[in-house]
Amino acid sequence: LISAAVTWVAEGVGGRLQSRGEIATQPVPNAVVSQRGRIPDVGLPGARADASSQILFGDLHVHTTYSGDAFIFSLPLFQGEGAHPPADACDFARFCSGLDFYSINDHAESITTEQWSETREAIRECNAVTDPENPDLVAFLGWEWTQSAAPGNASARTHYGHKNVILRDTAEGSVPR
Repeated sequence: LISAAVTWVAEGVGGRLQSRGEIATQPVPNAVVSQRGRIPDVGLPGARADASSQILFGDLHVHTTYSGDAFIFSLPLFQGEGAHPPADACDFARFCSGLDFYSINDHAESITTEQWSETREAIRECNAVTDPENPDLVAFLGWEWTQSAAPGNASARTHYGHKNVILRDTAEGSVPR
């Protein structure tokens, strides 16, 4: 009964859980972004700085609390700090993690049409708060697709597990509605 109640809450059956949130309107300053791209002189024998290469850091598997598992573990009951809508993912990637890119990948099987619409808009808003010539962060749209075998069916042909689908485009008309 308790697990049914937690699932009921996690899936938003009892009402709306949250909105997409607000994205901070200030990008990371260009001086900071430019410094990230500087190749350090590590001073190690044989180490060479190659100006044509750049290492970027990102996360292509970000859940918001639109995903049931992320929602459940964000509850204070589980020592969570509360709901994290899509806007939080942008601000966390930009200001806390210092990532160069990230993708929201909530569970496709349980996201509602409204949540998907809000996720698309949050990704667009996140990308709009940056200098297109020298972006401090690039946000990608995506979802996590899970295909599981039926209970008792151990066939490898019917179990594919989790796959993250990352979309290159974010423009309306270029992504699934």
